[in-house]
Amino acid sequence: MKAVMRARLGAAAIQARLKHVPGVELVVVDTEEELAAAIPETELLLLPDSHYSAETAQILKTRANKLAWIQLLSAGYDAVGRHGYPANIAVTNAGPAFAPAVATQALGLLLGVQRQFPILLADQKKHAWDKGGARERCTAPIDSTIAVLGFGYIGSEIGRLLQAFGAHVVALTRSAKPHPHADESLSIKELRAVLTRADAVVIALAASPETRHLIGAEEFALMKRSAYLVNIARGYIVDGEALAVALRDGTIAGAGLDVTEPEPLPPGHPLWDAPNLIIAPHMAGAPGTVTAKRLAQVVFDNVTRHLKGETLAHSVTP
Repeated sequence: MKAVMRARLGAAAIQARLKHVPGVELVVVDTEEELAAAIPETELLLLPDSHYSAETAQILKTRANKLAWIQLLSAGYDAVGRHGYPANIAVTNAGPAFAPAVATQALGLLLGVQRQFPILLADQKKHAWDKGGARERCTAPIDSTIAVLGFGYIGSEIGRLLQAFGAHVVALTRSAKPHPHADESLSIKELRAVLTRADAVVIALAASPETRHLIGAEEFALMKRSAYLVNIARGYIVDGEALAVALRDGTIAGAGLDVTEPEPLPPGHPLWDAPNLIIAPHMAGAPGTVTAKRLAQVVFDNVTRHLKGETLAHSVTP
């Protein structure tokens, strides 16, 4: 089986893991021109969703004569859905590889704003020892109700961590299927009712056109003034302008964002100056050694399944 990989993050670990798999020839490319040259004889394409462009889609549709499978080296798969891909091929993602890192980022953002880190860091920069500014506003997940929107690999790992911190976790999904890391499992259609009682909302939804601005001015108005919002999914799920207003007016208490709309966030965007907000540059899935190994293992396991004629794991429908 000839496989082509276009990736940077985790690429070395994947190469090392597949190097000794009998029957696999792995070719690494850096550009779409190199991809176009290598793809006609390729059966497996490995790349993150962020590398999947309209040009990539066109290359696959016109030149991928033998392609049977796209293994995404990412949890997200919205670019593949947006640009399209050849019919009758499998698409799998790597959600399990990134779940611990992304969930940790979500919890870090939540704890950061609940413990008032933006105020503390601003005081530190001013060399000011001011207990009053942050102390009265501090809270924590224990004995709180936290809604997690989306409960796949990442959402359920967020739920597990929140339960360990003593939170009551409400999972909101399309299926409302019970899960051991959720104390309640409800339909996403019940979002507005849950917003009125949630102490925090964490967004871990798969991207789709239906989720655009799912959280906006009307939703913020339903939330407690003491509530917090965290988004580690896609920036466009939250109306950024409405969030800036909600933070400035005290409609909600704080927010943590790993994603924004657009990305990168323009220097003049009102979110930069919003109070009690932490903004990270879409880095929740930053691999590090552990995540790179987990990513390589996901790829290795699926390659092994494919060679044995078994069903692939982590299939998605972009």
